[in-house]
Amino acid sequence: MKSYFKILIAVSATYVLAGPLGIGLAMAQAPQNPSARAVQSAQAPYAVQYDGRVTVRADRTSTDTFTHRIKILTPGAIATVSQQQLTFVEGMQTLETVEAFTEKSDGTKVPVGPGNIMTRDAASGLQAVYMRDLKQRTIIFQDVQVGDTLVMTHRKESNQSLFPGHFLYADVFPRSRPFTSAQIIVEAPSELNLEVKAIGTGLTDRVEDSDGVRRHTATLLPQPYLPEEVRAVAPVDRDPALLVSTFGSYEEMGLAYAAAAFPKSVVTPEIAALADDITKGIDDRRQQAVAIDEWVKKNIRYVAVYLALGRVVPNDAASVLSNKFGDCKDKATLMSALLAAKGIASEAVLINFGGAYTLPEPPTMVALNHVILYLPEFDLYDDPTQNFAAFGVLTAATYDKPVVRVGANGVTLGRTPVMDPKDHTSHATTILNVAADGTVTGQTEESTTGIFGITLRFAGSNVQNLGHEAASQRQLQGFNTPGTGRYDLGNSAEKTDPVTMKSTFTLSQRFTPPAAGARTNISFGLPQVVRPGNFLLGTRLNGRKSAFSCYAGRQTEDIDATFDPSLPMPIPLAPVTIDNPAFTYVANFSVEGRTLRMHREFVSRVAGQVCSPELEAQISNDMNAVRINVYSSYSFRGIQGAQQTLERTRVVASDQKLRLDFLYSVNPDCTSMGFATVRIIEQPKHGRISVENGTGFTNFPQNNQRYECNKKRSDGVVVVYEPDSGFTGTDSVNIDAIYPTGTSGKRHYSIEVK
Repeated sequence: MKSYFKILIAVSATYVLAGPLGIGLAMAQAPQNPSARAVQSAQAPYAVQYDGRVTVRADRTSTDTFTHRIKILTPGAIATVSQQQLTFVEGMQTLETVEAFTEKSDGTKVPVGPGNIMTRDAASGLQAVYMRDLKQRTIIFQDVQVGDTLVMTHRKESNQSLFPGHFLYADVFPRSRPFTSAQIIVEAPSELNLEVKAIGTGLTDRVEDSDGVRRHTATLLPQPYLPEEVRAVAPVDRDPALLVSTFGSYEEMGLAYAAAAFPKSVVTPEIAALADDITKGIDDRRQQAVAIDEWVKKNIRYVAVYLALGRVVPNDAASVLSNKFGDCKDKATLMSALLAAKGIASEAVLINFGGAYTLPEPPTMVALNHVILYLPEFDLYDDPTQNFAAFGVLTAATYDKPVVRVGANGVTLGRTPVMDPKDHTSHATTILNVAADGTVTGQTEESTTGIFGITLRFAGSNVQNLGHEAASQRQLQGFNTPGTGRYDLGNSAEKTDPVTMKSTFTLSQRFTPPAAGARTNISFGLPQVVRPGNFLLGTRLNGRKSAFSCYAGRQTEDIDATFDPSLPMPIPLAPVTIDNPAFTYVANFSVEGRTLRMHREFVSRVAGQVCSPELEAQISNDMNAVRINVYSSYSFRGIQGAQQTLERTRVVASDQKLRLDFLYSVNPDCTSMGFATVRIIEQPKHGRISVENGTGFTNFPQNNQRYECNKKRSDGVVVVYEPDSGFTGTDSVNIDAIYPTGTSGKRHYSIEVK
């Protein structure tokens, strides 16, 4: 099999940590409004022309000659593309750089010297263990300026197949790479059973037969440039691609994998003895599988080699056991052998570990890069490479994915389950105590399941690696609430849900009541998992064009903040309830004695793990409201001047209505936070007051970051005064306005009717 793909899909697991302890998505204090991030400009930084010719021979070896022409359009593109890299597997392929040069705008060519064409090992450390012959060619172009074109031509010979007797090839053309033109010719003997298909918009295929050769000419029509969008599905799911295969079906490919992989899972006497030892005293078959899964995850280190590059043949189970490490197919092979020793059947599962949610035809490896297991007896999927996952829990990136299941009874095409909110839960409870001198101490307790359980176990491992002091300091600093802390790691070292962890902390900065009319944040403690509303539905992006990955789950947060009697008390925020097709959000706030109680619950109930760009538009405003609420600041009662009444003077003609005031609350991007609630404290004696939602112009001073909002209409509450018929003289009105942020303010209007 030709194991080289122009676009390679390979991503690692994402841990939904609350702060900077680990990799993946990190969310600290209130970020800038994600919904304000406009779609990037459609101006591409460079332009690409691509020409390729793939010649497939009867023995399934091939020659691939291809040329890239990359024109530099912006200064920023110089650093981005003036150094090109290609990978190849030395044991299967040779790569020759035919030519490489910088073509200046006047047509002059500046050749890339031999010293700037380098070949080295493509991986280092453990990742290189099974790919000692994976190489990387680097081309460093010289004298590159805006307007120049980088030109390179390569010839790749593939002389060995991953699957004996078969040939696979894939070229993907993502719109985030600005192709102005592309043409690929695929030619092979007519009698060779080679299926070639152009998929996606803008890619055509013309077929010619001549002198015993069938020639496909795939031509890409220019497509509008679309910068890569955060958490978008993989290019193969959304953009043009050319797929070539001698396999007639994914079932046939699965059988080829079985022929290569199954002989490696032999149950040796040593493996049988180990299986008996692992399951000693356990009679329940499912619990036996649980014990084997936990043993493999605990004792066999994972080294990341993706299936498309890592070849398809695993090491034999006995060798993996001896080495105590392996890649995905190695760990699956050993676990399969241990299960078989106890009479528990399993199937190898070829799957995508990334953003691909389809299996495009004809069959190639472009959307398959990972191996997990399926246990038919329990109807569940399990990933032995995920050392922090409970039995039967997958990573977020492998739910709702098409799979090729390979077992003793043949090959089955299936799909991993859709996420259920009740299976992926996080609950953080924080108790804060604010002393008379402003010292803030507290404790946080977390309980998680599913993908959030993976996160908490990963966090526990980080604490062990860093130490309690360093880990807590980094976490609290990431929340902009510096301090120290210590953890009780609970059962985070075990593979059983729910996972629990506790922490205690003391903040370095003392609480200071805010000045009159000002607001301040209240610490949310020392959680390890992201707060409600973060991660599951991704980051907001206005004008999204591509479908995106979205996950289901339930996030709950309870915070009790108790203040010393000598301190003022925070004003609770207004309750929030949001219910839309994708999620629900409920937030309640109350004061009981000297304690402010905050409860938030976010439930994502998306029907599958691919969400449409139309859904993004539907949920954007609601998600923004969740973000504002989660990261709200608070004003306090009992502060001198905090509840001072704002005085206004108005004049109106006796026979007209007066727009007394326009009350608004907007974000820095000028979007509305919602409508204020207006309570009439003192009705006018000689007129009537009406309050209704409407639009108007804001009136921010020039030094306010929202000053630009004054140029366009915003949503708000309109307060209108209408004098009694025939009345002239003075009148007055008192109101209390409660804004969506939870703040309130009194206003007194002195009205002169003329």
